[in-house]
Amino acid sequence: MNTFKQHKLALAIAAVTTVSITLPSHAQEEEQMETISVVGARDINTIMPPDSSSAFGFDKSLVETPRAVTEVSADLIEAYGLRSVDDLVRMTPGAMTSSFFGIQGAMDIRGESADNYFRGFRRIANPGAFKTNIRGAKQLEVMRGPVSPLYGTGSVGGQLNYSPKSAKSDATKYIDSVTGKIDLTLGSYSQKILAAEVGTPFTLGDKQGGIYVFAEAENSGSFYNDYEPTNEMLQVAIDLDLTENTVMEFGFQAQTSDSIQVPGWNRVTQDLIDNGTYITGAGPIRNSDNPIGADRLLPQESGFVTPFAPFFINSSFSGVGSFCSPGTADNNNFVYDGNLLSCPGAPGFIDGYALTDPGTAQIDHKTTFIDDIDFADSTAFTAYLDFTTYLDGDMTWKNQFYYDYMDHTKFQSWGFTADYPGAVAAEFRSSLMFETQGDGYSIQHIAGASLRNEDLDLNHAFYDETFDFRDIIVGPTPNDRIDWAVDDPYEDATILYDEDGNPTGIEGTVRRNYNEEQVSNVTNLGVFYLADIALDQWSVLLGARYDYYDVEAEDQAVSLLGIPFGDGQVHTDTETALSYNISVSYKMDSGFIPYATYAKSNSLTTNQLGGIIASSVDNGEYLADSDLMELGLKYTNDDDSVYAALSVYDQEKTDRIGQTQALVAVSSTGIEFETRALLNEYFSITATATHIETTEVSDNALAIINGADFAMQNGLEPYQVYGGRIGGNRSTFIGTGVELDRGGLPDNSMSFYLNYNQPLGDDRLTSSVGFGWADETYTDVLETILLPSYMVWTASVGYVAENYEVLFSINNLFDEKYYTSADLFDSVVVKPSEGRTGSVMLSYKF
Repeated sequence: MNTFKQHKLALAIAAVTTVSITLPSHAQEEEQMETISVVGARDINTIMPPDSSSAFGFDKSLVETPRAVTEVSADLIEAYGLRSVDDLVRMTPGAMTSSFFGIQGAMDIRGESADNYFRGFRRIANPGAFKTNIRGAKQLEVMRGPVSPLYGTGSVGGQLNYSPKSAKSDATKYIDSVTGKIDLTLGSYSQKILAAEVGTPFTLGDKQGGIYVFAEAENSGSFYNDYEPTNEMLQVAIDLDLTENTVMEFGFQAQTSDSIQVPGWNRVTQDLIDNGTYITGAGPIRNSDNPIGADRLLPQESGFVTPFAPFFINSSFSGVGSFCSPGTADNNNFVYDGNLLSCPGAPGFIDGYALTDPGTAQIDHKTTFIDDIDFADSTAFTAYLDFTTYLDGDMTWKNQFYYDYMDHTKFQSWGFTADYPGAVAAEFRSSLMFETQGDGYSIQHIAGASLRNEDLDLNHAFYDETFDFRDIIVGPTPNDRIDWAVDDPYEDATILYDEDGNPTGIEGTVRRNYNEEQVSNVTNLGVFYLADIALDQWSVLLGARYDYYDVEAEDQAVSLLGIPFGDGQVHTDTETALSYNISVSYKMDSGFIPYATYAKSNSLTTNQLGGIIASSVDNGEYLADSDLMELGLKYTNDDDSVYAALSVYDQEKTDRIGQTQALVAVSSTGIEFETRALLNEYFSITATATHIETTEVSDNALAIINGADFAMQNGLEPYQVYGGRIGGNRSTFIGTGVELDRGGLPDNSMSFYLNYNQPLGDDRLTSSVGFGWADETYTDVLETILLPSYMVWTASVGYVAENYEVLFSINNLFDEKYYTSADLFDSVVVKPSEGRTGSVMLSYKF
């Protein structure tokens, strides 16, 4: 039975069931069945939101859920050709994902990185480890703002909840026969993706069950030169009736990837963005004749290792970067925005940064900062085991086990190495759902507890990390590659000590060290309670969660001279936190549902992997709270052919920046709108619109200054500073306590897509066309480079038969040139847009 016929059967059964319960007149019965069947037939791509949303854990429709939530079905993923979390921006108001060096790992929602969830359980943080594959999902749910108390604590920005495909059926408990599909996608620039899925019912003794398997492998080239990502994923779901009252759900998802990080363009100027004019020239010669690392810069070549250099700058005076501090009238050598600077290296240090043979050239979008010695290897494994027992009195008891594992290592020759060896998160959740009723009211309850443990080990090397000294038109050379970090940097070196045991220098050749090694273990015990109270047309949704944290964290890194960055202690602490939310909504006869929500949540302030930073433990700064006030209006008409949602929010939070560990206070306000409509039996639309304003205050945030802007303010030419990097605390360049607009986030954005389905006997022709538009925005908080507004069109046309399907898709139909701000180093790198690409997906269904 094909998917289209299954969907019609499910709707027919639902209509008959509804009729048998409500017992309307015969005429009413015929009218209801006709209405539901027609609507279902029109919604071929499952554009309309599902009848039930899991946003809070209740069996509650999306239109009745008093929060900003967007649902995307597997059919819609296919119809729109969505490939990654970046593509979900098309469907989600309030989302505008910046470039985390080209890795499509997590969404940015309301100006914050969102958490990835798997069936309601938070995954290990993934800002730039591997691509989050969305094509294996049965359903994607994006909730903006803090998560439900049922799901724990997470990002204030929101969550992307991924529900994998399974053998469950909308019409019956399990699919009733073997069903499956094979997809082959071929596209521009040697794109090759093969996917297969199969599901079957089975019996174990006299018990019914079902199994579903999804697998995908990609080995592609790309629009960008020398970028060839590969990705493999296997997903298995097994559902089994253990008894008449207990169902077991077991499954896992395994994924491997070798997608390297690509920052895009360096040497960013306004002329580069406006006209494609790139400043050329080679960086200063620093590579010696040392046979160890002859093709890259060793620590003793990119810097000067000496005991006179403080341990907190890795016991090395960098030769490729200057960390500036506030200057005085008697001690300054540069200025920025009217502030005096003291930048180490004496007044003439810029001479050591000047490019040789500077000039200009035109650059295309295919040329980026990339190197054939860059590497990245990721392995991710997620597993779950659920037991759901249906008790007397319509009570449901769930016991759920969850496990998440990630092993990731990467190197980029601009000077960043990361190693996350065997990161593990495990969680057990037990919840009881039941209902109570009284005179004129009913209450659905969820109560329970969860126990979670995260064991994380983050290793980073980023000292001497520099972008501008490479001419990316020429490509990498031994003078602009920074050595990668190794576990034993002293294999060919010996640290020398004086008679008092103080280091005096190094004999031999030292390799790059991990200057950040943060090991942490967090145990979180939480208890939660939620109530969905129905009072005639009023609804009140309450939720609260009380968490206990037991934290251990240690900084194990040592400098190039073996001096610890930390204090050598394991820092421990216990804390408690209360999170809660309250929502009130009113269901009007006209179909409108206004609501108001207030939520106060707590989350962990973490490093890039999600681990606790040792220096934040003693003062309790590893816990941060946030506040959300949201007013909304949702609407659906009588035949569920129109859905619309409008939300206005104000959000405040204090957090710690993952990589630099600086505290940041963030304020975000916005208006979000989304609508979906089935216009008639042929046409449907989806549309979103967003206005958002996000500001931040963070005096100690690391600021890497745009080289051209710094040069202009100090009477220099950009090529005179591109051989190095100018940085420091943000307050050094702009003063303390300054509130700034967050960079890379356009204030206004919108999308609109029109879909068409034309029946052709038992087959159908399908097509879609639409655009995403974003307003102009500055790359960074210092507003140095203005990125233009853009409108990107996509289109598709397909033919769907009972057993096969052909879908042609074109992305960036009119070859729009646009740019995406970087999540880190947003003043010095920018990602150029991917040009027009096309693909064809051939599918066989059985």
